[in-house]
Parts: sequence; structure tokens; C-alpha cells
Amino acid sequence: MGKIATTSPVWGCSVSDLRVLAGITEEAGFDGIFSPEVPPYNAITNAQVFAECTEKINVGTWIANIYMRQPVVATATALTIQEITGGRMILGLGVSHKPVNNRYDIDMGNPIEAMRSYVGEVRAFADGTSPRLSLKRQVPDLPVHIAGLTKAAAELAGEVADGIMPYLCPPAYIATLKEHVAAGAAKAERDPSAISITNGIPSFVSDDGDSAVAAAKRGLGPYARFPFYQRLIRNIGFGDIIDQVQDGANPAEVFTDELIDSVALAGTPDNCKKKLEEHFAAGVDLAILVPGPVGKQSNIEVMEITAKAYS
Repeated sequence: MGKIATTSPVWGCSVSDLRVLAGITEEAGFDGIFSPEVPPYNAITNAQVFAECTEKINVGTWIANIYMRQPVVATATALTIQEITGGRMILGLGVSHKPVNNRYDIDMGNPIEAMRSYVGEVRAFADGTSPRLSLKRQVPDLPVHIAGLTKAAAELAGEVADGIMPYLCPPAYIATLKEHVAAGAAKAERDPSAISITNGIPSFVSDDGDSAVAAAKRGLGPYARFPFYQRLIRNIGFGDIIDQVQDGANPAEVFTDELIDSVALAGTPDNCKKKLEEHFAAGVDLAILVPGPVGKQSNIEVMEITAKAYS
């Protein structure tokens, strides 16, 4: 089996829970733990919490919203974590979603070009080549990954990033994104094999497979209301489901077993592990598992179940 990482809860949790979750992840022998970003929780400072309580695993963001902080601040904070860890920090960057950014009066402009510019500034601040700040901190190089659900984003990752961080992508679509990462790398005269292909994969594990699938439908339903994910779900062949959601249907009620099987790991431990292998076979270098509860389970219980299932 390939490399596996986990995330802290998508909707946030206490610092105390973050420490315990990181400990479980490290004990399981996983490659790393990442923090999502949903205010009032901060993905980069959460990564610092992970850094302070781990010794070996990678820590990072999945994904920090570029519109919510200046590149110089994001870089400075990430470099501090890189110093704390001795080189275990991965800075995952994304543009979030229009409904989220609208809430904070953020004009996204052209997201692809905004990301291109942001990554360029982060690189320059990190390596001391920025005309605005030439001081270079003596820490290991900082890997920068970018979110990507589209072919254009994948090509951008190939051009400027160290990795791509998609979510809810079936293995076949990952293979397509990987081709576009390679195309972007060729355009920039970079080695595509040096660019990490990750995939964020929801995980709902239970000895009762039907309950796991039902939990996945409830847990993943809200994503069908975001335009980027609506486009993704159409692109992977489930446009009829998005049509129903846009007509007012509850996503959890119209999500099919086939859609869940396509984008998530939902079922018994054995079935989930077998399904995960399909992602590695499609070219995923690092599977970032996003643990979800099946029934009433605490954040800690969910991570313990995840660790047991995949380690």
C-alpha cells in the first residue's frame, strides 16, 4: 500500500483534540496529518500544533485559503513550522469557494492567476529572492502544494507547485489530472515525477457497510452545494444528481451508492482498504484520508477507527 496521511475534522476541533489526533496518526505509522481551514479555525496554526506534538510525521495545511492572508504572512508562519519540525511542513494552498469568500467580502478575481501569483510570492519570500524582502531563513526548503479539481488547476500545479491536492476525485479522474500535471510540468521544463499527486479521500469505516454508506451520503452532501464540487461531480459522470440538488433536492437523499463508491471509502475495513488500492494504482502518491463518523462518534474515536482500518 502507498503512503497515507489523515486530516483533522473538516469543521474544526479543539487544540486538545488536535494533539490527540496527531498522536494517533503518528502511532499508526501514517505519513502525515493535515488541517483543513474553516473559520474560526486556522489551518496554518493548527499545523503548528501538530508540529509541536509529533516527531516524525509530516504536518501541513489542507488547504489554507490564499485570500485570507498575505503571502508574506503565510510564508513566515509556514517557515516557523518548518524550523520547528526540521523540514516536515507542507504548505497546501487553495482558493476556497465563492460562497465562503463572499461571506467575507472577498473578490476572488481569476482564481488560477491569483494562485499563480500567490505561489510565486511564497517562493520568493521563502528563498530570499523577493525584491520586497531579501532575508532568507535558514530552514529546509518549504514544499508548496495547491488544491486542484480541474485540468487547468492541475496544469498550474505542474508549472509552479510541488504537489496537487484534489478532493472527491475518483481514481480515473486522478489519472486525468496527473496527465495535466505532467503537461504543465513540461511547459515549465520541470520533472513531472517530482510533483506529488495527492488525493483527499473521505473515509467512513464500519463493520456495518450499509451504515457507512449512509453516513457518507450525509457527510458529503453539503459539498454538492458548492459550485466547484458541482462541476466536479458533473465531470465524473453524475450530473443528474447535481440537477436534482439545484432543483431543491436534499443531497443526502439523491446521492447514490455509485457516487459514494466513486469518490469515497465507505464500508467495512477490508472493503475500504481494497478500494484505496485503486487510488494508488491510478497514480496517487499520498492518500489523504478525511475521516468521517458513522453514527455518534467523537473526533478521537473516528481517528482511532481510521488508524486501525488502514494501518
